[in-house]
Amino acid sequence: MKNRTGKLGAGIPVLLLLLLPACGRQAAVLDPEREKAAIRDVIVKETTAYYKQDYATWKSTYVAKPYFREHGYWDGYPEKVRIYNSFAELDSLKKKQFDDNKTVWQTAEVTRSNENFRIYGDVAWYTSDQVSTDRNTGKLLGKSVDIRILEKEKGEWKIAYLGFYYLPLEKK
Repeated sequence: MKNRTGKLGAGIPVLLLLLLPACGRQAAVLDPEREKAAIRDVIVKETTAYYKQDYATWKSTYVAKPYFREHGYWDGYPEKVRIYNSFAELDSLKKKQFDDNKTVWQTAEVTRSNENFRIYGDVAWYTSDQVSTDRNTGKLLGKSVDIRILEKEKGEWKIAYLGFYYLPLEKK
């Protein structure tokens, strides 16, 4: 900022003094490995609760807001693609599904690989390859690529977007 004489004024040093502590706090708060572990934990918690049909725990892993989205493809769906454009849409269907004991693959065991994280403060995106097998028989149930966008609510990661694309299984 130049003053009337064309020289830099005192505003720049004052501005720097205000910004530098904020930069230091951001770097000190964000521990990438700790954040990755917390993101993995909430994803595992969601998946485990889903297959156990534990509604309260499952719901606690999501951002329960109108901007929540889920887009999923699975050859096993009659319509192949399902889209939910708010958490309320998904929530009421999952509550009924769990209450009616209609979750498929309840004995599924999930492994994830090829993980990719991008973390931006209180928002992150995560992608992975996922393999689901029956824990009792070892039979392959499905392979998918998954996308999640997460955000922090009160310091806890929650899923704001869930995308999954199950790859068609080869017919024998």
